[in-house]
Amino acid sequence: MNIGTLEIALKKFIEENTKHLMFPQQEDENERAIKVFSGFLPPNTLADEIPAIVIRFKKGDDNTETRFFNFDLYFAIYDKDPVKGYKGLVLLIERVINRIAEEKYIGDYFIFEDIAEYEIEDEQPYPFWIGNARIKFSAPKPSYVGHREGGYFG
Repeated sequence: MNIGTLEIALKKFIEENTKHLMFPQQEDENERAIKVFSGFLPPNTLADEIPAIVIRFKKGDDNTETRFFNFDLYFAIYDKDPVKGYKGLVLLIERVINRIAEEKYIGDYFIFEDIAEYEIEDEQPYPFWIGNARIKFSAPKPSYVGHREGGYFG
C-alpha cells in the first residue's frame, strides 16, 4: 500500500466519473472533457491543459493500525461567462466529492474517511475558474514484524 497506488486509483476514478462533463477550452472555446493529472500541470501548457483536475499528495500520518493519506485536488476550468464559469466549477467540485463519498472505496483497499474540505477563492484569474479540495483516505498499515533478522535490517 502506498501513496502512488492510491494516486493512480484516484486518477482513474476521477477520469471515469468526469468524462461526460464538457467545458470550454481557451484556444477555440470548443468543449472537451476534463484532463486529470497527478502532481502538477505540465509546464507552460496552461491554455492547452485546462479544463483540468490535478491530484496531489499533501501529507500522511499513521496510528497503530492505520495509515492516513491526505490529497489535494485542484480544479480549473475556462469560461468567459462569469455565471457559467462559477456554476461549472461548482458542478465539477461537487461531482467529484459526491462520487468519492458514494463509492467510499478507491482502488482495492483505500477508504474515504468522509473528510473533505473544498473551497473556491474570492479572487479568480478570470476567465479561468479555480477551486480546490482536500480529501482524506485510510488503509491498513503495513506490518514489518519478523523482518529484523536477515530481512530489511539483516
